[in-house]
Amino acid sequence: MQSGRVAYFFYNLIILPLLTLALRCAGLFHNKIRSGIQGRRELNERLTRKLAAFPKTKPRILIHAASMGEYEQARPVIRLLREKFPDHVLILSVFSPSAYENLNTTEADILTYLPFDRIREVRSFLDLVRPQFLLFTRYDVWPNLVREASRRGAYCVLFAASLHEKSARRKWLIRQFSRAVHAHLDAICPISEQAKNAMQIFLSPQHKVVVCGDPRFDQVVYRARERDIAELLPRSLLKNQQLFVAGSCWPEDEVVLLPAFCELKRGTADAVLLLVPHEPTEAYISSAVRSCCNLNLSVSTLSQYDEKERSDVVIVDKVGILANIYGAGIGAFVGGGFGPGVHSVIEAAAHSLPVLFGPRMRNSAEAIGMVEEGCGFIVEDEAMCRRYLVDIFHNAEFRQKAAEQSRAFVAARTGAAEKIVAVLSSAREKSDRA
Repeated sequence: MQSGRVAYFFYNLIILPLLTLALRCAGLFHNKIRSGIQGRRELNERLTRKLAAFPKTKPRILIHAASMGEYEQARPVIRLLREKFPDHVLILSVFSPSAYENLNTTEADILTYLPFDRIREVRSFLDLVRPQFLLFTRYDVWPNLVREASRRGAYCVLFAASLHEKSARRKWLIRQFSRAVHAHLDAICPISEQAKNAMQIFLSPQHKVVVCGDPRFDQVVYRARERDIAELLPRSLLKNQQLFVAGSCWPEDEVVLLPAFCELKRGTADAVLLLVPHEPTEAYISSAVRSCCNLNLSVSTLSQYDEKERSDVVIVDKVGILANIYGAGIGAFVGGGFGPGVHSVIEAAAHSLPVLFGPRMRNSAEAIGMVEEGCGFIVEDEAMCRRYLVDIFHNAEFRQKAAEQSRAFVAARTGAAEKIVAVLSSAREKSDRA
């Protein structure tokens, strides 16, 4: 207890002022940071107006998601809270300016910035919100916010929790401070038994720890069914049963994938590659078009696709549709594995596909799991990529077995939102009986 008070003393006296100063200095040069600072001006006034639309007696749940990624992870939980707690006001707070500015609609009733973690601002914020429950997504637990909310009687939960083996939070000094912060949480919902074991360095016997899984899988399955693929791709492409989808690709991925696909075309005339860039900038698309032409592959962008002239490669220059268009393929390649690290593989797995990716995939527990369960396949070079493409296009037994394993992989990991909301329901029942 004494060590926790000392940790908070140094946080508020030294660390937080330095962070605030650094943030304001960075805001002079960085538009995104400056936008976040400006967006928090009159935060309480805007929040007061939004809350005025609901009776003051109506209980409230505050769900915090740092950025768009965490929001996507929280969405299945928010939707289920709407169903299971219909008498509550759902308030979503975000830290990132990009999330705040781009979330025009959410499943929550109210969207707000989270204030900076200074005690006075946190107390004013909590005076307005008065949450019965406070949920943190993944890792973004703000020290003063969780302590002040706990003191006011809010039931505080961290869900989708994990601790990476190389995380700075494992270092001694940060670990001691994290223990002090986590002490104010009532329940922690790790994504796996492995994550639970790793997080023991922060926990104490009084914590309620329930392994619930990762709600990203619930969200991915939801998104896979959210939009009709017929609205996203030309009819002539959908008639073709030999589509291969390469998502979130970097130039380093193309160096391996495009020549391998070119070789596949020699024996598979009707094969079509849907190439989805990680960032569909004009420079990237122009470079990808040149790479295709150098390999004598006909190429078009999706926005300029001509139904009458079939292309070997279609570059998807629209954003926000990758999770859906994986469903058009018989197999998938997920990019990043020859660059900074493989991107999310579960969107492809949600469509029951065999999934290929490059060797830099240790950043993804899901990619590792898919390799272990026979639905994800590491490609080290062009020759290996070509062999896997041949198997996917011409070996029905291989493709079907991998698809079944992929389906089972995702099915075994869905249902996290139900378990997380059950933790809150249990706490509400105990409170009602008290």
